[in-house]
Amino acid sequence: MTTLFNHFYEALIADQRWMLIVNGLWSTVVITVLSLFIGTLLGGLIYLMTLSHSKGLRQFAATYRYIVRGTPLLVLLLFFFYVILSGGNGIIAAVAAFAVNFSNLACALIQSSLDSVGVDQMEAGRALGFSKMQCLRYIVAPQALKNALPAYKFQAVSMVKSTSIVGYVAILDLAGATEAIRNDAQISFVPLLLVTIIYFILAWLLCKGLDFVVRKTTRL
Repeated sequence: MTTLFNHFYEALIADQRWMLIVNGLWSTVVITVLSLFIGTLLGGLIYLMTLSHSKGLRQFAATYRYIVRGTPLLVLLLFFFYVILSGGNGIIAAVAAFAVNFSNLACALIQSSLDSVGVDQMEAGRALGFSKMQCLRYIVAPQALKNALPAYKFQAVSMVKSTSIVGYVAILDLAGATEAIRNDAQISFVPLLLVTIIYFILAWLLCKGLDFVVRKTTRL
């Protein structure tokens, strides 16, 4: 027990190395939340383009999805950091890369969840006197959200874990903080255990938060 306490002290308390964990946690949370929000909105926009009467918009959406689907996330990250931003702000590059990558997944989830409801639900609502927007708001959207939630949560949690690659663009995230502490204090177990627990808590909070949002947005 004494040895574990000594390792804990040396790894985190000495030289205030716990601040590395705090800074890394902040970067991870910011990148995850902004990427999920922007990526979901972008995915919705791409999905609307696929339904457009304009052939150009439909072709753009199809080409966009094809390119993003075939491009590794790390390549997107490096492209935004070194090409688009010319080695500028790493956080902005990371958010842009993760948002673009997630938008393709969000578009697919939106499409599959809406398709799973079926046109008969819309037709039944219209037969009962609902307008098209009322059918979408009160009949289609609540069912589609519930159908999409399990896959959306899985992809969101995967994004949290994928943020560990942002060290390639000089961002100190949780994984980077662990490596810095390990190299500095020459202790691996304590920082790795702590970061594992933090990732677990982040994933749990994210899932609970999404459940809460769905309950609020689907309430009649």
